[in-house]
Amino acid sequence: MKLSSRAHYAIKTVLELSTHVNEPVTLAHLAQAQNISISYLEQIFALLRKCDIVKSARGPGGGYMLNKPLAEISIASIVKAVDKATVKETSMEPEFNHSDSHTLWLRLLELIGGYLDSISLAELHGLYTTPDVTKSNMASEEQEQSFRVA
Repeated sequence: MKLSSRAHYAIKTVLELSTHVNEPVTLAHLAQAQNISISYLEQIFALLRKCDIVKSARGPGGGYMLNKPLAEISIASIVKAVDKATVKETSMEPEFNHSDSHTLWLRLLELIGGYLDSISLAELHGLYTTPDVTKSNMASEEQEQSFRVA
């Protein structure tokens, strides 16, 4: 299964939005932070708003905010909001649709969907905003070694 670029950008920008809880963020800021065009983000955010994942605040200081707590937004809900059909059966070969392996692929897609549904934005936010422990441990070890050498 391959996520569309729209789904990929939606996940990236909603994740960026999750770092600004309770404060509106402009599409211009999100576009710059994620290197995405504003017009493309307008399309994505119209779909996200339609599915109640984000809400907009108008006026000066306005922008977009998450409409639900991080734990209540699954990655699958973001993907489904922007891609009604992430895997198109029409892209499969006609003879494949009637084969025994078609059932296998459908089951695999169900498992992937279930996995994405089990990951909340809160979980992904924790991974995104938590400093890499490995890097900080390596830096402190290097610092200790430089003191030993001197």
